[in-house]
Amino acid sequence: MHQEAEAILLTEIFRAQGKEVMPRDTYELENPVVKMPGTEFMEKISAALEYFIRERLNTDPEWKDIKVILSDANVPGEGEHKIMSFIRAQRSMENYDPNTRHCLHGHDADLIMLALASHEVHISILREFDNPNGRIPARFYQFVDIWILREYLELEMKTPGCKQDTERLIDDFIFICFLTGNDFIPQIPSLEINEFAVDLLIEVYKTTFNKMGGYMVNTDKIKDKYGAYLEVSRLEKFFHELSLCEEKILLKRYELQEKLLRKIQSEAAVKEWAKGEDRGEKKTSFAQQFFYPVETSLERKSDDVVRKNTRELWRTVSDIFCNKDDLFKNGACKQDKVSGVYC
Repeated sequence: MHQEAEAILLTEIFRAQGKEVMPRDTYELENPVVKMPGTEFMEKISAALEYFIRERLNTDPEWKDIKVILSDANVPGEGEHKIMSFIRAQRSMENYDPNTRHCLHGHDADLIMLALASHEVHISILREFDNPNGRIPARFYQFVDIWILREYLELEMKTPGCKQDTERLIDDFIFICFLTGNDFIPQIPSLEINEFAVDLLIEVYKTTFNKMGGYMVNTDKIKDKYGAYLEVSRLEKFFHELSLCEEKILLKRYELQEKLLRKIQSEAAVKEWAKGEDRGEKKTSFAQQFFYPVETSLERKSDDVVRKNTRELWRTVSDIFCNKDDLFKNGACKQDKVSGVYC
């Protein structure tokens, strides 16, 4: 939703620059329905995977001693949840070796949370991401070692002067991260991960731990289906402390957005002025260009140019969201008075 709002704003700026883009209702960014279970696409993927595995097991000597379990779209459940269910099932076996090492590959950050929630130490997650420079098309890989992440969380989450249980701190960390949203629940509007919302949540948790009176998640009655897993009174205190930062965050976000808009408008004005000088044309103010864009007919522009402009627009939107200022470090959570609200 935030991206759509940015795209509408940038569309006006692009038109002010003489760049026509395709109407939003004439194209789709991606059609997720095509990749859903039960579709022809997923049936072909399943058949190709089964063929590939059988071919490798029969012909590749390096696959000779490998056990392969295929759980495709025909088996209900999300991939990462099925993987973690398999690991939990292994742990319940009598002859399970606690030093067994697991390596998971996937993009979804849920894998990290599920690995932490398993309280299994020896898990590594292999993640793939694009070239950060964006110029050369390349793929990069990174390892997330869960045992190292656990150590960092223990250092980051602990409240000075308190003797705390690392496993319960990790349970609380997983829970408070739900506030940034996931596949099943919406996020709190003032919490954006690319604005370092996780840092804010940890900071509020540490400063509120003693006021809350302890941990928020209670797993003592996990085998009792009527057991209470959340200490609601403690959660209320945490929400109260977190709410004191909300107005400041939203105001800071608005300020940064306005600053970015002014920068884009200024750059567009300079470009238009330079173009007018080169052609020796009569110059108009940027306000006139922005609020009364020069008419540009789609018939005078080829479809390729319009499509190119549209791709550029969405790349710009993506860049804006990838390079947002760090609100946490820019003072969104420091003690500061804004309309009677303290953060």
